[in-house]
Amino acid sequence: MPGKTVDDLVVTPGGYRHTSHVHAIGPGHRLDLARGTIQQMDARGHLVHDFGPLQIKSSGKPLMPGNVSRHPTLAAGLGEGWIAYAGWTNDTGHPVTLFSTMWKVPPAPKTNHNQVIFLFSGIQNSTNIYQPVLQWGPSAAGGGPYWAVASWYVDGQQGPAFHTNLVQVKPGTVLTGVMTLSGQNNNLFSYDCMFNGIADTSLPVSNIQELTWNIETLEAYGLQQCSDYPDIGSVAFYAIDLQTSAGRPTLSWTPENAITDCKQHVDVVSNANPDGEVDIYF
Repeated sequence: MPGKTVDDLVVTPGGYRHTSHVHAIGPGHRLDLARGTIQQMDARGHLVHDFGPLQIKSSGKPLMPGNVSRHPTLAAGLGEGWIAYAGWTNDTGHPVTLFSTMWKVPPAPKTNHNQVIFLFSGIQNSTNIYQPVLQWGPSAAGGGPYWAVASWYVDGQQGPAFHTNLVQVKPGTVLTGVMTLSGQNNNLFSYDCMFNGIADTSLPVSNIQELTWNIETLEAYGLQQCSDYPDIGSVAFYAIDLQTSAGRPTLSWTPENAITDCKQHVDVVSNANPDGEVDIYF
């Protein structure tokens, strides 16, 4: 694209994209797609900014990890993108109304190569992914050699990414990432995403396609050696509670070990609902 270079690429959940495609959504604001474009609205419903039309992708498969965008020139020593994850597709015919997961902020990595690590639960369709994200390292939202959280609503390659303010958290902090259905108007759905008890992490979105594919994920970029991962054997995503408009469905999480250069893998400890658990090792 004229005037845009690789020097302007920044990393987000979902990979690298031009910095002009990344937008911070402040407290009290929401995204609304009722008019066919992505509009930022303030707390009184007034238009703040119109980001243009949403590029709807072909249905039938989730947006990620197939649309992860890697940096065209930066070379990492280890595999990048979605490293290990577990997914469950809601094909019950009833929309997800609650998806809640707890996990503990792990220790810092032993080594620092400006790597970026994302640990999150999320729910997506073919066009966007919605996710409360714990990150280590510098992303497009900010950050550095410390842990921080934000909520994200992200398109695929070259598409827009929206995030709340980044909030620093300490190792050992127990996080609860929650996505809830807040409304439905025919085939358009409205959701909220936040970390319980952490201010300014709410990112409401209104009038979007139904979100159906639920995941627990480790994603990473720029790692040079295995000690760039957190200095602990695994992270447990636990107390998983997933509800639809018809109640709690029977879950069967499908593990995917996409990259195993540091013995990364997923262990589905329990498919219980509530109180399920998915552990990711590295």
